[in-house]
Amino acid sequence: MKDKIVRFSAWAQKNWLALVIFLSVLMMLFLCAVMFSWLYGYWSNALSGTRFELASCWTGITVVGTGIAGVVGLGKACWTKYGMDSRYNSEQGKPLGGVIAPSAMAKKG
Repeated sequence: MKDKIVRFSAWAQKNWLALVIFLSVLMMLFLCAVMFSWLYGYWSNALSGTRFELASCWTGITVVGTGIAGVVGLGKACWTKYGMDSRYNSEQGKPLGGVIAPSAMAKKG
């Protein structure tokens, strides 16, 4: 089990941006489902008098929106780190594969 977790962690580190995008899309789909249920409740209240409680939907939309903001903030922070590392730790015009880790640079210097 530990080996599976370590392999998944290594994969997640390599594919962090894809994971952030996937989770953001998943959360947006969930938000759309909540908003659709709110819209259905709103119209069923107006047309059929079903007494659908709209306050619960506003609470759900608020929670999902906060979660999406957190994921987007995390993605922006990671993307900014990636951009800074790319700009200052690699030679112009060369791929990022040749970047030396800061700990390896400290040992050399």
